[in-house]
Amino acid sequence: MRQLETVIFDVSGVLLDDLYAVWKADSEAYEACGVGKIESIEEFREKFKLHIYKYHKSMGVPDEAIPRLEAEYRRAYQKYDYAIKIFPEVKDVLRRLRADGISLAVASNIPSVFLREHLRRFGIDGFFEAVTGQDDCQEQKPSPEPILVTLRKLNSNPNSSAYVGDMEEDIIAGKRAGVITVAVCRERGYHPCWRLIRQKPNFVISSLWGLISIVSR
Repeated sequence: MRQLETVIFDVSGVLLDDLYAVWKADSEAYEACGVGKIESIEEFREKFKLHIYKYHKSMGVPDEAIPRLEAEYRRAYQKYDYAIKIFPEVKDVLRRLRADGISLAVASNIPSVFLREHLRRFGIDGFFEAVTGQDDCQEQKPSPEPILVTLRKLNSNPNSSAYVGDMEEDIIAGKRAGVITVAVCRERGYHPCWRLIRQKPNFVISSLWGLISIVSR
């Protein structure tokens, strides 16, 4: 096991429980653009994937409708902001990791303005030495670019860094970036555990508390 010095987190489904808000905003955007509706959160979990444009294409959205769809999504997302919550263990785990001398950062596909506001709102922005959002990169996960950009901000070595995510594309991006991959299998995560496991992450945990034992190895 490589000695860990840096841990980079995805946000949706890892630090923040925003599945309901994202599903509702996505469904409303689809309906507003006349390209269908995501009827249930279970249907959304089954079909959602990254890169977001590939997801839209897989749902039958024509190219010319995607810019409006994204604009409608951002509008609707703000309406459901109230439903976003922080997972209960997050602050305690971040404190423990910082106390152990671990550099912490975020690399997320959330639009950057929303991402930074979420971190401030839940009082965790001060834990992170670098924050990388959707608008900070040319490419989104499963491209490794968000993770690589974050590593450069920190001047961190991939060999001593880990990426923590809850979707298949998080694990794929982490592997492409050459970091240790940690899959969080939550009961109501974006992807069910079997989808994460088939990407062969280095570690599988059920909550962020599992990071403490990984870092101490």
